[in-house]
Amino acid sequence: MLESKDYKDRFSDFVEAAAHDLHSPLRKLSVLIDKLLMTREGQIDDRAKEYVGRIEHCIHEMRSLIDGLTALAKAEAGTMNDQCELGAIARETLGMMDEEIKSREALIEIDELPVVCGNLVQYKQLFRNLLENAVKFRRKDTPLKINIAAAVARDAEKKLHHLPAKKKYYRVEVSDNGIGFNQTYAEKIFEPFVRLHPKSRYEGNGLGLSICRKIISAHNGIIYAEGDEKTGSRFILLLPETP
Repeated sequence: MLESKDYKDRFSDFVEAAAHDLHSPLRKLSVLIDKLLMTREGQIDDRAKEYVGRIEHCIHEMRSLIDGLTALAKAEAGTMNDQCELGAIARETLGMMDEEIKSREALIEIDELPVVCGNLVQYKQLFRNLLENAVKFRRKDTPLKINIAAAVARDAEKKLHHLPAKKKYYRVEVSDNGIGFNQTYAEKIFEPFVRLHPKSRYEGNGLGLSICRKIISAHNGIIYAEGDEKTGSRFILLLPETP
């Protein structure tokens, strides 16, 4: 049975309230650590400093996890009546990531993207997650390249993914030349908390692509991935002109 919109909104509100309460003890922990360091300045040895650093890292990870769960819960909430200029959204997202992009000497190409009806906040979150994913899993010795292109989805592709034949869909591709992934894991990477690499190599909470899929699902679209460990990754979005 499909969940009602009212239930989804109430569940999102509950998670947001719970997240607020969970952040409170984390803030207190941060304050206590600062006070400890101030009152014991010069008395804490290197080993104790290492422990403090590990505690602070755990606090950071917990905050990231709470924020990720909040975003996941909210991914299906909200109205779908905004006019979303996907090209403008992609450029705005890159603007917010400007320092990250510059530091990687990245080459970004954004083709003409469509205007669709949907939830503006969710589409911004979608592009943020996909672009951050490309930056995170770049090749260390190769300048990063990201391309975003779009075209009207063909009837054969709509039929393949069981989409309404009479409804207009756009095919949007976000591709990069990063480390890619084994195609065996093309579905698994969209599951919550799934990580193909250890945290010691790549930070994150394992929720980014799950949020992307939930956003696309809320808009009655499709997202899937194609990966190659030599050439990089492609994320293909089939987005309806109107949800």
